[in-house]
Amino acid sequence: MDRTRNHGHNRSWNRDRNNGHNRQDRDVSSENAEAIRAFKIQERICPMCGKPITDISTALAHKETGEPVHFDCVLELLQGQEKLMPGQKVTYIGQGRFAVVYFPNVHDTRNFTIERIIEWEKRDAKFAWRDEMAGLFSQVK
Repeated sequence: MDRTRNHGHNRSWNRDRNNGHNRQDRDVSSENAEAIRAFKIQERICPMCGKPITDISTALAHKETGEPVHFDCVLELLQGQEKLMPGQKVTYIGQGRFAVVYFPNVHDTRNFTIERIIEWEKRDAKFAWRDEMAGLFSQVK
């Protein structure tokens, strides 16, 4: 049997078989993509500055209401509230927390000490807008 002929046959069979699966995957993917687009275009206004939140994935939850707010608005607020000494800076450390960090050498950001932690979002808090976003994006293939 000619190898190229056999290979071509298998490739054709695989292509036909995969087309059916890919069509289903495309339908599901297009539904997910449409749901993600609809989620993204929902206009959300930051209660701290009054401007639209254009990238919801970078938003934090408002401390009192749980609604999305700009990350930069929270950072600016905390920088204004904290009395920072020379070499100190407010930095995001993850999981809804910020910290006042001290850099002995401001040019070397690898060497630092965390002076205090600022809990912005409660660890056990759930926010509907974030759950919806996570659910949609987890379905993307």
